[in-house]
Amino acid sequence: MQAVVGYRDGSLRVGRIGLESTFLAASDLPSGEAIERGAVRVWQDAVIVHNPNGQYSRVELIAELPAHTTASLNAQVIDVDITPLANGSLLAAIDANGRVRVESVSQRRNLLTDAMVQTSTGSIIEPLISATSAAKEKSDAGRMQFVRVSELGDQLFVMAIDGTALRYDIRDIEAPVLMETFSVTQDAVEVAAVARLFGGTSLAVADSAGSVRVFFATRAAGAQAADGLKMMAAKTFPPAHSSGQAVRITAMAASPRSRLFAVADSTGMIRLLQSTAESTVLSVPATAAGALAGPASQMLIAPRENRLLAVDATRISAWALDAGYPEVSPRSLFGGVWYENYPAAMHTWETTGHESFESKFGLMPLIFGTLKATIYAMLFATPIAILAALYASQFMHSTWRARIKPTIEMMASLPSVVLGFVAGLVVAPLLEQAVMPVITGFFAVPLTLVAGAHLWQLLPAGWRSQLSGWRFPVIMVVALPAGILVAMASAGWVERLLFQGDLQAWLDGGGGSGLGGWVLALLPLAGVATTVLVGKIVNPWLRRKSTNWSQPQAAIVSLGMFGVGVACTVAIAVAAAMFLDALRLDTRGGLFGTYVQRNALVVALGMSFAIIPLIFTIADDALSSVPDHLRSASLGAGATPWQTAVRVIMPTAASGLFSAVMIGLGRAVGETMIVLMAAGNTPLMGWNVFNGFQTLSAAIATELPEAARGSAHFRVLFLAALTLFAMTFVVNTVAEIVRQRFRRRAHEL
Repeated sequence: MQAVVGYRDGSLRVGRIGLESTFLAASDLPSGEAIERGAVRVWQDAVIVHNPNGQYSRVELIAELPAHTTASLNAQVIDVDITPLANGSLLAAIDANGRVRVESVSQRRNLLTDAMVQTSTGSIIEPLISATSAAKEKSDAGRMQFVRVSELGDQLFVMAIDGTALRYDIRDIEAPVLMETFSVTQDAVEVAAVARLFGGTSLAVADSAGSVRVFFATRAAGAQAADGLKMMAAKTFPPAHSSGQAVRITAMAASPRSRLFAVADSTGMIRLLQSTAESTVLSVPATAAGALAGPASQMLIAPRENRLLAVDATRISAWALDAGYPEVSPRSLFGGVWYENYPAAMHTWETTGHESFESKFGLMPLIFGTLKATIYAMLFATPIAILAALYASQFMHSTWRARIKPTIEMMASLPSVVLGFVAGLVVAPLLEQAVMPVITGFFAVPLTLVAGAHLWQLLPAGWRSQLSGWRFPVIMVVALPAGILVAMASAGWVERLLFQGDLQAWLDGGGGSGLGGWVLALLPLAGVATTVLVGKIVNPWLRRKSTNWSQPQAAIVSLGMFGVGVACTVAIAVAAAMFLDALRLDTRGGLFGTYVQRNALVVALGMSFAIIPLIFTIADDALSSVPDHLRSASLGAGATPWQTAVRVIMPTAASGLFSAVMIGLGRAVGETMIVLMAAGNTPLMGWNVFNGFQTLSAAIATELPEAARGSAHFRVLFLAALTLFAMTFVVNTVAEIVRQRFRRRAHEL
């Protein structure tokens, strides 16, 4: 690895320090030396290792420090740091007077002489002392003593013992720019040690009180630096001892493989900490156990994280290390975690990236995406399936029922990958071009069907009797196309009235009030409120008044009440929307937001083709199995077929209907291919119906084949599968309990 060495005269030398291993034959071993398998012997300036496979290897320390020096500092170098870059290395050093040298060093080989030519460029930053008072400037506590550079070589951090820290932008190495002054300590404690964690963007700062805080730059509110960044103390590790005893950190070492780091304190305790999970992995009482004679002054974590070395004034101790998977914890899986360069703690699932990437194993976005897909799909599929089953079992002519039911049941055999393909590649682009007609269709088509039912009642009784077997074709040929035409015709003026003529621009936040979004969101609730109001107040009054009315008169009044109910629904929704809009509340950022082609609406449409056949089939069987004597008794008592279906048949078949819904729910929770191909596979947390998400099943399907076996990622995916199983198990258990309750109630009838 690259290294920089600072000397008393202020000079610096950059080179390479590492271990070089070469295989040896048995004949090359030192004479008279017998080395057992697994044993190690020191020979000259190297170590001979006889590994368990019977091979011998010679391991020696390589230290290459060219004669080139940089004598820009005029006092003893007290701290250095170096990071490799693509074309060389970047180093920083600070001397006893607080002067900092930052330098970019590059090496190239002379093709003629085969010699290495080293060139460097840089600058001096001085004087770097805290300026709170003249007395403090002259003290050791106010003088800068620690220096670190970022892994990308774009930032320089300089710190004083008193906690004053400076952040420089060094992208122009010859003209560093001060970006920010901040403090890394609290309560007048001193800085004891500083370590750059794996990844090069976080700094672990230990203080004289035994605490360790992890800092990184983020775009936080209130940032005053020219680059918009602000150093934040994202993680805090309290002292190992809380008895009031003064505990000072004496050494700190970062792992070269992960965001694991070790700290040693004045009591002889060595702790292994994990930055991402903000957890203490293990604690070793090194002094109490006799491994060290005193507090550790230097520590090292092996590149494979399988050894921990500590040095005190008289001895070196090493421990075999198996940290397991410290980045995975209940908090990192299900709680908000403040990741590097993020503005705050949040739930995030992002498992792979570059070599020093900070893996994010938050399962909450996947759980949320699973619930979001399930809820939106069930909201779309359940009413259609239940009402279709009710119509088919109670009102549809037997001839048409014999044709329609097998057709719907055959839909269940459609492969989900085909449904996902059609939803993602066919439906999604079409829906993007016709968002407003689809939205108006959700309201216009049901209203047109209900209006058609009212108009059917205006026909003479003889005609209705003769055409009773053709009600379904009439609905399919007349009412449904009429509803689609109404939706398409009204989409334009609704878009102009509520969304300034451009729904997608409104969704992107391109102006306009939140009135339109609230109207769409509140219309279903207003419809429910109007239905309850009419059922509780208006219908009882009409029944008393309509005793002597003829059937045509009752049909006309019923049609008029339907129109009044629709008008009241719209009025209630608009009034409530105006009130919420006056309070400066907006659905954008919540239920609505920026439109993405593959979104929850597309998933709901695609999954409905998989869910509706299941719910329809079971619900139809449950409704058809209700004893005929209950139906006959209700009709004989003067109830209408609709009253019989809603108040007698459905309550009796409640257990079967609930089972149908729960089976559909289970299918929605575990669905993989449809959400994989139609949801965008983006782990977002938000109820916006127009953006994508990622589910547990989709994450398992896409990432498990690429996860390294035995890695933290691999194990977390199995935990995701267990979480999915637990969700379905809980849903099915609750469903069975509720079903048994409904069944007992129905048995009492």
